[in-house]
Amino acid sequence: MTMSFTIKLFAQENELTFSKVITAGNYKIFLLNNNSDFFSGSIKITDNTDKTVFFRENLFSRYVSDTLADLNRDGSDEFILNLSTGVNAYDFNMLLVFDFTLSANPLYEIHNAEIAGDPDDVPRIVSHVRFSPLYLGTGYDYSLLYDGEKMVLDKETGKGSVLSNLDIIEADMLYNINEFKKEMDECDETSNYISFFEQYLLQKKILSKEDEGISFFDKYYNCSDKDSARTQLKSNIKNMYEYLSAMNHRYIEE
Repeated sequence: MTMSFTIKLFAQENELTFSKVITAGNYKIFLLNNNSDFFSGSIKITDNTDKTVFFRENLFSRYVSDTLADLNRDGSDEFILNLSTGVNAYDFNMLLVFDFTLSANPLYEIHNAEIAGDPDDVPRIVSHVRFSPLYLGTGYDYSLLYDGEKMVLDKETGKGSVLSNLDIIEADMLYNINEFKKEMDECDETSNYISFFEQYLLQKKILSKEDEGISFFDKYYNCSDKDSARTQLKSNIKNMYEYLSAMNHRYIEE
């Protein structure tokens, strides 16, 4: 079933409150938040009879944007809300994905995310994950596709693909490593030095370049536990990738 959308916007903001009304198809989306508080934002959705079909309060901190995108190229646009959480550098926003041909409730909630891709291609949703502690500057990016039934991990790595633009630059990682070494002994068991290599190898795994990640480790990891660290690293990456692949990103009503 194809559903056409007409978007109408109304927004009002003062020092304390922000409100916005968006009309999408047969639904109205009402957004309201208190600018002085985190997680004061509420969402109410009504149908064409003005019946409330979805309501959630204390969900977000700030409105960022909204857009329509045909995520699976079936001729019907999905509605996507980009909302700020304002929590910290590890959790700064979320995308709520609605498919109004299926439900008035959000279907997916994806954090630290943005829409990416060539306008002529199937849009992807890219999520940016950051490890802790922050000063390590480590993390990884992955891409998701909506196939009309579920969110799936994007595995297209060809030239010009979204994933090809997420590749990690060895020189950048070496800079981070060298800066880290200036601050502490990287081989101290409490240093969490292995996080650099976890980031590098996991990103390469996502890009189907796992061998490059192992080569990086073999070349630059020089602590005395290198053999056991390699074994543990491979196991960690295998588990992390399996977890990432199994995530369904479904919105869960609390």
